Amino acid sequence: MKLAARIFIAALVAAALGSAGFMAFANRHASLPPLDAGVRPSFPQELVERGEQLAGLGDCAVCHTRPGGPALAGGLPLPTPFGTIYSTNITPDRETGVGAWTEQAFQRAMREGVDRHGRHLYPAFPYDHFAKATSEDVRAIYAWLMTRTAVKAPAPQNDLAFPFNIRALVAGWNLLFLDKAPLKPDPAKSEAWNQGRYYVEGLGHCGACHSPRNMLGAVRSDRPLAGGEAEGWYAPGLGAHAGAPVSWTQEALLNYLIDGWDERHGVAGGPMTAVVNQLAKQPEDVVKAIAAYLVSLQPEQPKEAADRAMAFAKDREFKQTGAAAASTDKGEAIFARACANCHRAGGQTVPLALATSLGAPDARNLVQVVLHGVQPPEGAPERSMPRFAGALNDEQVGDLVAFMRTRFSEKPAWTNVPDVVKQTRAAH
Repeated sequence: MKLAARIFIAALVAAALGSAGFMAFANRHASLPPLDAGVRPSFPQELVERGEQLAGLGDCAVCHTRPGGPALAGGLPLPTPFGTIYSTNITPDRETGVGAWTEQAFQRAMREGVDRHGRHLYPAFPYDHFAKATSEDVRAIYAWLMTRTAVKAPAPQNDLAFPFNIRALVAGWNLLFLDKAPLKPDPAKSEAWNQGRYYVEGLGHCGACHSPRNMLGAVRSDRPLAGGEAEGWYAPGLGAHAGAPVSWTQEALLNYLIDGWDERHGVAGGPMTAVVNQLAKQPEDVVKAIAAYLVSLQPEQPKEAADRAMAFAKDREFKQTGAAAASTDKGEAIFARACANCHRAGGQTVPLALATSLGAPDARNLVQVVLHGVQPPEGAPERSMPRFAGALNDEQVGDLVAFMRTRFSEKPAWTNVPDVVKQTRAAH
């Protein structure tokens, strides 16, 4: 046999052995025994109440409830670059939910991303963040879930392309990216700061949306909270990467996180709306801690820079005139006709030059708002905005968005605005 043939055969054998070894490693998790049929564990009421609070902080119902469906029964489609994953039923139904799960099985799922049957969960479920939660807090969430109303609702099949539909490959992802080490308090920082960090990096999983991801879908550890994506929206950077024209104060961020509105930053929209609605139900000291931690990560903004941003915002306020409505700039004419009634100088809205969407790296958020409007959080019902998807065609939306970027931002014009408009309209 020739040397080349021998090398080829040896390589095939090595690959087969390697694949077999990896599959044995990936499938090493045993199926855990179910709770005895007819047995429903009981918990102290204070533990259940604590679990309800923590489940709200972790947005459990947001992801595990499809629009119009029963609470926590799953079925919500979660688009990813690798296909669509559907959230699972986490009510205590024995057949389709977690009713047969022991606390041990639940702890393993939250910390390792492995379900009761030993199958890997996809990291669209942010167990890489939940792993930072204490065992006591995970137990409280388990207690709350197991005392909810059971709903029989099997999850739809995920729609993932090969090879991403092979769950065993997630074991490799975990080797590379799952850090199960608990967060250690920083003794040099205050208790509130450490509490805020625990919530932001753990159950709150802020980085799951507000951080960029690598080609394998993992949060980039070198750029935490530097801005990411969520459901077709750009999730702005937080802390050191917050790009607001006027830096966030703790009071401003507290207002925004509880009510969904601040006079120097605007209103929460898109996926953030549901997050704010959950945070509004949290004890105020929890949200204060989150705000304190995030604001502490910001570099201090010189007063001169803040004053300049405010002066620019006032200077660029739109004055409704006949000339504006008849402007040869098609975007300006559309703005005068469709937007200026609310977004004019002296109006009740935030000056547009302070809005994060106008300073974003691309046009996605502004296009989303123009096409689909704003359904504000429950704490700011008066901050709604109508949708213009039916009133403006793609070209008009593009013209309007391009004008607003030029008028209300000092940053360069966005590129590919027509493509963003087309993609955003098609995705809704």
